[in-house]
Amino acid sequence: MRVARVVRETADAVTLVLEDTGGEAVRFSAGQFFTLHVRLGGGEIAKRAYSASSSPLDPLRVSVTVKRVEGGCVSTHIVENMREGELLDVLGPSGSFTPAPATGPRRIVLVGGGSGITPLASIARTLLATEPETQIVLVYGNRAWRDVIFRDALEELVQRHAASGRFVLRHVLETPPPGWTGGAGRLDGAALLRELQSLDPAMPSEYFLCGPDPMMHTVRTALAANGVANASIHEERFVSAHASSSSPVATQTVVVRSRAGMHSLPVPPGKTVLEAALDACVDMPFSCTVGGCGACRVRLVEGSLAMDEPNCLTPEERAGGYVLACVSRPGGPCTLEVV
Repeated sequence: MRVARVVRETADAVTLVLEDTGGEAVRFSAGQFFTLHVRLGGGEIAKRAYSASSSPLDPLRVSVTVKRVEGGCVSTHIVENMREGELLDVLGPSGSFTPAPATGPRRIVLVGGGSGITPLASIARTLLATEPETQIVLVYGNRAWRDVIFRDALEELVQRHAASGRFVLRHVLETPPPGWTGGAGRLDGAALLRELQSLDPAMPSEYFLCGPDPMMHTVRTALAANGVANASIHEERFVSAHASSSSPVATQTVVVRSRAGMHSLPVPPGKTVLEAALDACVDMPFSCTVGGCGACRVRLVEGSLAMDEPNCLTPEERAGGYVLACVSRPGGPCTLEVV
């Protein structure tokens, strides 16, 4: 994909507007993410997942918004050095942080902190344009007013839907400016409940949370304590998996079983199972390649694998013997089953 535009959102965040170099449509669902292969200054290729912040209703381009992470070499490179016209290999879309189609009037409550606004912005833009009976409430926490990503665009949505009240925006700032009338303090469970107390409790609501882990933990706990069903709370976590310290020092043999047959796969040191499979033209399912979507989930039948952490596997999947091929390295000979 080509970087068609670079939009400065804040001092530490930029939006990359991407388009297919062949003019093909970019298909995704609001709330999904893409994996960018970013070439750093030394020539190293790094893979990072970033949520789409634009609406999929524009089929010719997709925007991803990147906020600089302290100590993050990739995010810093993108924020400081990415220019229009650059080419990026992009995988995806991936992820299931997507609202189901509406079956009647409903409320979607979006709770974001910092760069967690990115998938929530895509969801809000899409549902406001396609579901006239859906109300969107966005509660967005930041340190200061200068840190608010999409500040003007969000206010424009408020004005556009002022008559219907279909878009409600609540800002919560840790260090508010003089004369501030919005929420103050850190966005946590108690702050969220304060911001939502004026809403009609009779309207069914679903909650989509994206932001720092402490925020999401306290918010989920507060919602559950107020009777919100677990099935009505959806989370998206921005995590970068770190390589396991127990990486193999010699090539290991991995047997991959699937409906298409059985393959004996040499996995050299430094390679994941998925990377070795792709090098050997062995067909395995995958999407994001960074442990964030679960598309490459396989069952470990025999042997041992070390997975990069954190990743998207649930405790139940781990207990069932599942691993992610894209972040797994064999500790010795092992057998995997593609299910």
